[in-house]
Amino acid sequence: MKYAVWYVRLVFAAWMIPAGLNHFIPIFPQPMGSQPLSRELIVALIDSGLFDLVKAVELIAGIGVLTGFFGPLAVLICVPVSFCVFWWDVPLEGWGSRAARFGEATLLCNVLLCLAYIRSYRSMFAMRVTPQSMQQLFLVGRLAFGAWMLANGVNHFFVPLWAEPTGHEPMAVTLMNAFTHSGLLHVAMVIELVAGALLLAGILVPVALCVVMPVSTCALYWSVVLEHRPLGAVLTLVAFALNGLLMLGCLPYYRGVLQRHALTLGETAGGIRDAFESMYVQPGRTATGKFIAALLTLLLAVVFYKYLVTGRTAQWCIAVLLIPGSLLLAGRLRDMGRPAGLVIAPLALMIVAFAVWLGSTSLGEQVAVYVPNIALLVTALFIFWGCVGSSQKQR
Repeated sequence: MKYAVWYVRLVFAAWMIPAGLNHFIPIFPQPMGSQPLSRELIVALIDSGLFDLVKAVELIAGIGVLTGFFGPLAVLICVPVSFCVFWWDVPLEGWGSRAARFGEATLLCNVLLCLAYIRSYRSMFAMRVTPQSMQQLFLVGRLAFGAWMLANGVNHFFVPLWAEPTGHEPMAVTLMNAFTHSGLLHVAMVIELVAGALLLAGILVPVALCVVMPVSTCALYWSVVLEHRPLGAVLTLVAFALNGLLMLGCLPYYRGVLQRHALTLGETAGGIRDAFESMYVQPGRTATGKFIAALLTLLLAVVFYKYLVTGRTAQWCIAVLLIPGSLLLAGRLRDMGRPAGLVIAPLALMIVAFAVWLGSTSLGEQVAVYVPNIALLVTALFIFWGCVGSSQKQR
């Protein structure tokens, strides 16, 4: 179980980090869609600036998953983004398209990581909550916000109570049209409908507030940044504030989510030295058996990108895996009584090799052929040394 979770973490982080970074520092072409609806949505997201927020979440989540720093929170905030990636790649691009495999894999990895951190999320699923202070104020806020969300859902699906906003400013109209045509607006309204019902009933309140927060955030962005209508801006500000304040009122139920470092399934408190972070992030002394198991897990992630993803995107994803791989090898060298700094040799060569493969260097033709081969050979020798080297007793 432990190594399966590690594999998913490595694959997910290696995807999210370059995918997020690519928006701010272009490193590979941004897919723009091959179908009318997918292209309409991606263009609207980019032109409206909302894509900046999406890509920032991807980058932050990828770093959190790779380093384990606020891992449960990183995984959770990425779920809406992963769902949108799935929606864009699968229903919009086509269920049988090549993009569909990536959308399915992204959402699947995110869901599996949520399950891996399930111990951190258990407190969120409390059937009933009891705020530690201002219980009456919390009750009023919960009922008001719940009624608001439920009414929005009912208005959209069942009984027209008021005209839904379509926008007045060009960019607001464009983004709303893209959400409507793509079906994402229906998804948002389902979330509001269900969350509103749960909030009114007082059931699973922390979960309901958490799930509806991305919708509140997007509504705030649309109203305040794009639409600029005073009444709409005030209403969405109030809704967003209520959402946030109610979550603060439920703060004890989010303690697990806010852990700085949390163990995943298969990792135990007694075996903290065998956790993901102790292998790939802050290694101490890594014994032979643990090194080989962690190495095989890492190599499987490399194989995934090399043979299933392929192309320039895959090369950048594999490049990200150099980080945990180098730290893993450093821990093994320490255990062998060797300076961890020796890992700089294969790492530097592999960085040059990736620069050649990615076309980021202007080395001569012959050098460009030999350097990657030398880098792979030296790295393989270091790995072999780590597998057969003897551990040294601590002094």
